[in-house]
Amino acid sequence: MEDVEKTVLKMIGSQANQNQYSLFKMKACWKEIIGNNNAKHCGPVKLERRILTLQVDSSVWANQFLYYKNQFIQQINTFIGTDYVKDIKFTQGKNFKKGFKNKGEKTDIRETKLPIPPATEEEKKGLQLKFSHIADDKIRNAIIGVEETKLGLEKLYREGVIKKCPVCGSFLKNNETICYACEIKMKQELEYKLWSHILKEPWIKWYDLQKAVKCSETDFTMIKNDIKNYYFEKIRTKTADSQEIKLGIQLKAEKPLALISEKEYENILKFLQKGK
Repeated sequence: MEDVEKTVLKMIGSQANQNQYSLFKMKACWKEIIGNNNAKHCGPVKLERRILTLQVDSSVWANQFLYYKNQFIQQINTFIGTDYVKDIKFTQGKNFKKGFKNKGEKTDIRETKLPIPPATEEEKKGLQLKFSHIADDKIRNAIIGVEETKLGLEKLYREGVIKKCPVCGSFLKNNETICYACEIKMKQELEYKLWSHILKEPWIKWYDLQKAVKCSETDFTMIKNDIKNYYFEKIRTKTADSQEIKLGIQLKAEKPLALISEKEYENILKFLQKGK
C-alpha cells in the first residue's frame, strides 16, 4: 500500500500538488485518523514544508492536543503512507467544521461575484503539457482547473481589481487588509503571549497586561477563561499535580499565593474539587 501511495504522489508532480492531494485525503478520513471525539475539535487546514496546520476550536483543546502531537504525527504518516509530516502547528478557529476548502481564492471570487478571466488557448496548452505526466484524468483536470483559476486571479490582480495579502501574497476578499490564514497566525501568536503571561501571573488584570502585550479586553477575558476552565477541570477530576493546583487556586482567587491565607486556600480547593 505504501508503494502505491508513493507512486500516486510521484504521478501528481510538484510538492505543492502532493500536499494538496494528501490534505484532501486526510480531511476525508479525519475521524478515522485521530478518533471521532478529537475530530470534533480540530481539522487539517494546511500542509506546507512538512508542517501540518490543524485548526482547533478552543485554546483549551489546543493545549491538550500539544501533549498528543507526536502521536498524531505518527497516525497521520501511517495513514498517508509516508513520513512526510514532521511537525504540527495549531491555530484557533472553527472554519474547519464547515468542511475543507481547496483554495481560498476560489471562495473569494464566488463571494465577491467577480468573473474570472478565462485562460487563453496558449495558457491551456501550456498547462496541459505541464501536467501531462499525471495519468489520472480527474486528478490532472482538477489541478489544471486550479491553475487556470490562479492565472485568472493574477490577471485581476494586475488590473487592480483584487489585492494580495501583504504577508503571504494570497488573494484577498473585498475590504480585507490581510488574509484569513495570516490573521489566524497573528491571533495564535497573540494567544501564545497571553497564555505565557497569565500562567506566570495568574492574578494579572487586563489593564496591567497592556504594558507588556497589547490586546482587547475581550481577547484577554476569553483566553483567561479558557485557562481557568482547563485547570479547574483538572482539579475537579483530580488529575492536577501540585503546581497545577496552586495555579488553579491563584486563578480563582485572582491574587498570588503570598496573599492567600491557608484557610482561603483550603476553601478554594474544596470549592474547585466540587466543580462549582
